[in-house]
Amino acid sequence: MVLMYNQVIFPPNQANMVAKRYIEWLKDNPPDPTIEKTLCIGIRSTEDGNIVAIGISEAAKGKVAEALQLGTQQNLFLAAGIEGCKYKLEIMMDFKEGYKILGMAPPARSVTLFKF
Repeated sequence: MVLMYNQVIFPPNQANMVAKRYIEWLKDNPPDPTIEKTLCIGIRSTEDGNIVAIGISEAAKGKVAEALQLGTQQNLFLAAGIEGCKYKLEIMMDFKEGYKILGMAPPARSVTLFKF
């Protein structure tokens, strides 16, 4: 499974604008489970007072390029014209895939952070 980690960082005085732009994005771009499935969305703050929105999703098999393109377009849309807004999008393998690269099977009893 290929996971996508998306992080959008913005100052608190821009929070309403980012939230409104996300709603606007969703109106024209409803979630498409044939491309990716959202696993979780979370919000946190940083030591310097910024807000961080984090999304983790699973790219559908054979749709990694499309999911990456869609995520990047969303980030560009959210950040456009919002001072101090930054983003990054990363692709990761899940735990089992990581072990496969090492030529190993994952431990039978491993710690699970998320239950989906």
